[in-house]
This record gives sequence, structure tokens and C-alpha cells, in this order.
Amino acid sequence: MADRIRVGLIGCGGMANAHVRYLCDIPEAEITALNDPAQASLDRMYERSAERLPTITDIPVYQDYKELLADPNVDAVQIHSPHTLHFEQATAALRAGKHVLLEKPMVTSTADAHTLIDTWKQSGKVLMISYQRHFMKEFRYARQVIQSGQLGEVQYIAALQAQQWLRATRGSWRQTQELSGGGQINDSGSHLIDIILWVSGLRVAEVAAYQEFFDVPVDINTAATIKFTNGALGTLSVIGNAPAWWEDISFVGSEGAIYIRQGQGLKHLDAKGEAVDTTDIGETTTPDRNWIDAILGKAEVEVPPTCGLAVIELTEAAWDSAKNNGAPTPVKGA
Repeated sequence: MADRIRVGLIGCGGMANAHVRYLCDIPEAEITALNDPAQASLDRMYERSAERLPTITDIPVYQDYKELLADPNVDAVQIHSPHTLHFEQATAALRAGKHVLLEKPMVTSTADAHTLIDTWKQSGKVLMISYQRHFMKEFRYARQVIQSGQLGEVQYIAALQAQQWLRATRGSWRQTQELSGGGQINDSGSHLIDIILWVSGLRVAEVAAYQEFFDVPVDINTAATIKFTNGALGTLSVIGNAPAWWEDISFVGSEGAIYIRQGQGLKHLDAKGEAVDTTDIGETTTPDRNWIDAILGKAEVEVPPTCGLAVIELTEAAWDSAKNNGAPTPVKGA
């Protein structure tokens, strides 16, 4: 195993710029190729990354991602393209012998999730989904508390995410069904679904949901009630026509509760309602660091593709329920 991983980027839009910053902070990683059919995306990347990656203009740029996959100077790829392209591109990358970091959502159907997981298992390569909250100290702390039993049995989860998604993404590929595969619940809402499932360790039995599309082809608001396989209940609120960002996540157990507001305002109460000290709960890192370490054999993948499968299973159940006027819909695989 080489001590330096050569990375190609498939898709150079907004999220790719964040990953460039992360990769530049990892000595064992080197960006060696780019792919994006839109010159405007490449130009923005050059502009935003000039200080951190002055040699970015000197590396190969491919119009076709398959040409990037054929480049012998690429060991691994990050995929930051529109959602409905993820399945094809990740499948091709694994079959080309490349390790993959795949932006969320992993795929846009449960059937594709199972097929991609089968391909990954056959490839022997690292496949990781880029859910960065797995590496945020607040959520890592909450997971550790729940997994250790300190919260008792999780009995209720309330998750709310509000943002100006309808306005901010209007006219973009995110509101085009053929490219996005769905609306906000499958975009930023994907983070919310992933984190409540990962932190709690629970599986969903069924979902009852209503959705509002307003004047666009994809879902904007989702109001969902969840029943978990252990009997716990939950609510999932994804709001795309809010004036600004707001998020609240609550985990209520038989022996206490954890409340996380805006991703940082962590409060842990014990069974008596007394606050638990949370001043020293570790550090926040990045998915890119874990991905590179996993490729080098230094760490386990902390966001395996099974997380992506769980997310699309719940998402599909919500879509199906909403199409049937809120009828409770079983989650595939539950």
C-alpha cells in the first residue's frame, strides 16, 4: 500500500470546494485529476482553491468521468455530482479498482443501494458516504451515550430541519427530478435522517408522511411520523420554505435525554433531569481524514454504505406514504 493516496474529483461544484480544503490538510492525500463537464464549476474551483492548491490548474481535467477512471495516476475518487448520477459513477469507479468517497445521498432508490453494496463487496475497495456529522463531536458524544446504555432505551426522537431550500435552490439541478431524484428530504434532509439513525442505532419499521411541493417538481416540506422496530416513536420535519436555517434534534430515553440545537448546542440530562457535564467531549474531524486512513488501513470506515441504504429506505417510505395521502408505509428491509 502506497503512503500517499492520489485522488480524482468527479464533479467540481460547491461541495467539491469543501473537500479540496479537507484534502489539502491531509499530507497522505494528493489531488491528481478533475472531472466536470461545466467549465463554470471548474473556474469557481480554481478561484476558491488558488491559495490552498496553486497547482490545481496543472493537473489533468477530463470532460468524461470515465476518462478520469482510466487514469493510472488516480487511486481513489470522490463523487460530488448530482444525485441520480451517483449510482452509475460509483459502480464504475469500484469496477475500475478505485476507492470511493460518495457525497450524500448515496443513491436515489433502495434497489440501487442494494446493487451498489453488492458491487462494493465484490470490489475489495473502500466505499464511504460523506456524512460529516459522524465526525462532529456533539453527535459522536450522543452516539456513545446511547450505545453505552446511559440513556436507557431510546423511546422518542424528534428531528427538525428548516432552511430556505425552496428559494436557494430554485432553478438549479436540485429542483430537477431527473438529476436530484427528489427534493429536500433527499438532499440536506438526508443528513437529518442519517444522523438520527446512526446516533440512535435504531431501525425504522414504518413511516407516515405528508409532503408539500409548492410550485416545483420536487418535495419541499415533509412532515413524517416514524415507528421504530423497538417500539420507539419519532417525528421528522424537513422544512424547505423557512426564512433561515434552524435545526433541533432530541433523543429521549428511559434514563435521560440529549438535545442538540443547531448542531452544536448540546444538552444532556440524566433520569432526574439534572445536567450532565459535556464540556470535554472530544474533537471534530472530517470524513476525508477517515476515508484516507481507511484506504491506508489505519482506520475502519465510519460511514459505511449500509448507512446510505438505511437513509434511502426511510426516504422511499416517506415518498410512498405521501403519495398515498399519509398512509403508514413499511420500510423495506425492516
